[in-house]
Amino acid sequence: MANVVDVSFNESHEGILKANDNETNLSYYGKGFSPYELFLGGYASCLHATFLGIINKRRITITNASYNVEGFKRDETPTVLNKLITNVIIEGALEEHQEKIIKSMKLAEKYCSISETINKLDAEMILNVTFK
Repeated sequence: MANVVDVSFNESHEGILKANDNETNLSYYGKGFSPYELFLGGYASCLHATFLGIINKRRITITNASYNVEGFKRDETPTVLNKLITNVIIEGALEEHQEKIIKSMKLAEKYCSISETINKLDAEMILNVTFK
């Protein structure tokens, strides 16, 4: 199954990304998401979906997860990612499940398809999980 998006830019190079019934603004000037912001958001979303699949199989529940993803690009052209720091805050986890949750998040990072794409760039990936 293919993912399909429509992207259009006006004369000021401000854009709109449309997919299914959703849309968001694209911009290089702060009036919408930049390409790397979209990419990092896609990565966090992929990581979370993969993580949920793993913890559901392990019958572990949480109430909330939030992701702060910081991507660094190399100076050489093309300026691809060379480092990615992902800070995850998990809420509502039982203390006895915390070690299993950390292992599940590491597995999710390994199996998320966008992680595999980032790995092909040979980027350093740092994953931090904390509990609240």
